[in-house]
Amino acid sequence: MENNMESITTVITTARRTALCRVTSGAVSALSPVAYVAFGSGGTDAEGNVLAPSPDQTSLHQEVGRYPVGEAAYPIPTTARYTITIPPDDLAGTNISEAALVDADGVLCAIRNMLPKGKDAGVSFTFTFDDEF
Repeated sequence: MENNMESITTVITTARRTALCRVTSGAVSALSPVAYVAFGSGGTDAEGNVLAPSPDQTSLHQEVGRYPVGEAAYPIPTTARYTITIPPDDLAGTNISEAALVDADGVLCAIRNMLPKGKDAGVSFTFTFDDEF
């Protein structure tokens, strides 16, 4: 089995790019804020290689959980950082290999696929997702 060690692939979705274009041009006055991080187990192929997410995806391949975001941090002025902690007993036994930023309307904003991260029972899992501009 050849495993892809280029382990993280991220894309901003077409839906989010369209919304950003419309708010920037003044066609609309507000952009739906990022409200959740969704997690899934479908970010790799049968051989364990990380799949490239499509900017046209409207859902994760295999969503297993969705958690509300707290207040974003701004490590640099052009990056909003969202940190989510999956509670100790949630998603136990799941291999997480995809994540997405989801806006308040339920639209995927960005998708990240990665090598699977096993989630053990009784252990919290903290995940950071940077939305870079």
